[in-house]
Amino acid sequence: MDPLAVLRTVWRQRWFALPAVIIAVAAAVFVYLNGPRTYDSTQSFALANPKVPSEKEIDADPSLLELNSDNPYLRSSDPNLVANVVITRLNSQETGDRLDDLGLSTDYVVTSGALGGGLVVSISAAGDSPQASLQAVNELGQLMMTYLHEVQTVNGADERYLFTAITVSAPSKPVEQLSSRLRTVVVVGIAGVALVFGAVSLGTWIDNVRAKRAIRNARDHNDTGKEEPDASATPPGRPRHVRYKPLDARVIVQSDRHGR
Repeated sequence: MDPLAVLRTVWRQRWFALPAVIIAVAAAVFVYLNGPRTYDSTQSFALANPKVPSEKEIDADPSLLELNSDNPYLRSSDPNLVANVVITRLNSQETGDRLDDLGLSTDYVVTSGALGGGLVVSISAAGDSPQASLQAVNELGQLMMTYLHEVQTVNGADERYLFTAITVSAPSKPVEQLSSRLRTVVVVGIAGVALVFGAVSLGTWIDNVRAKRAIRNARDHNDTGKEEPDASATPPGRPRHVRYKPLDARVIVQSDRHGR
């Protein structure tokens, strides 16, 4: 498609395109200024290894031997397993339904560490308002603590043998995500472009209809301009100002006698 041809078409139909352009620009500005906004808040936790009683502590307090040490994640060769399990539960449908039942935002992300690894859990929650974002991220932090305790105590392990969560960063001040508004503006802009081309197409169609109508009217006018000959008109060669009167029968008879 030739861009210059498109511009010429738009300019030719400017009285149709201009209102559409004004509407599109006004809608984009309105959405950017007054459209829905998204705020994001984050917090992170570090999972600390349990402080297993040493032999010296057991010698000093033999009752420590009676503690249940059956934490399945202590037997894992992957030290990050417990963090991955907690993250999986936080990202599950169960957690989303729980937040939804509480009337909180379900737009959140839970990841492992700042660089995708390590015993660090990072939580980010978005909301339509700063308060909604904070409420969601705080609830996710509490759920993280609950899930961390639940997955380790399936066999009744004692608290001494459990990984514990340490707050690395408290819930941050909610920050508006301009990208969400910009995405909305882009969508409105695409709709505006479609509106402009629709208006141009409408103007072109109207011009074509008018042109066809003008051709049809001109053809009809030419057809009606040809008049049929009048049968009562004066025969050719006879002057219009001469009036012919019927001859008297007596004059004809006398003329005939004299002619003999």
